[in-house]
Amino acid sequence: MVNRPSVKLKAAILAGGLGARLRSVVSDSPKPMAVVGGKPFLVYLLEWLRKQGIHEVVLCVGYRWQDIHAVLGDGASLNMRLQYSVENAPLGTGGALKNAQRFLQDTFLALNGDSFVDIDLKKLVEFHRRKESIATLALTHVKDTGAYGAVDLNDQGKIRNFTEKQGPRAPEGWVNAGVYVLEPDVLSLIPGGKPVSLEQDVFPELVKRKYPIYGFCVKGYFIDIGTPEAYFQSQSELERKI
Repeated sequence: MVNRPSVKLKAAILAGGLGARLRSVVSDSPKPMAVVGGKPFLVYLLEWLRKQGIHEVVLCVGYRWQDIHAVLGDGASLNMRLQYSVENAPLGTGGALKNAQRFLQDTFLALNGDSFVDIDLKKLVEFHRRKESIATLALTHVKDTGAYGAVDLNDQGKIRNFTEKQGPRAPEGWVNAGVYVLEPDVLSLIPGGKPVSLEQDVFPELVKRKYPIYGFCVKGYFIDIGTPEAYFQSQSELERKI
């Protein structure tokens, strides 16, 4: 990936996953710490963010978060500043961001800690601001939306609907790629202290309430390491793609 113009935002990485489906291949490590090509997947994400000019990152952590801190510390070794938002119990993707609200007072990026999509973050942020969006989701096109759930857009990129996972023989379409630009107002809409899902609760509620929520379609490389099959695939691909 080539270096791109800098993005002057803070990023939050959702890194609290247990990695239950990966337990057979990565033991009991936190999922974002699964080793790919000799280093943790989370390190790839951080280095990729740094290449795009992002140096301040909040790690939303929970399960065995000390393992992450032991490797990354305050981020100085990566020329970054890392802060930790620790969950005492699993809070889901939305609850994790709510828990980190004190660190996220301005427009910010949020990323899943177990997936990667090659996207120009500057263009994503510019699109978000041009649309005056409260939440903008990076979307990737897949031949089978059954494992993800599809996102329905109008001609301007505004999200009209989310379709739940449909199982076998689902149609092709655009799906959530796990990278978002969010306004802090989104966090004010999330109840605190309980599990909340961005994908199943927060984003559909924004659509229901007619908030401006948009999708930014991306054609770059995408991988989710959440299954053993995808994890093994990433071993041969990721270092060449990032």
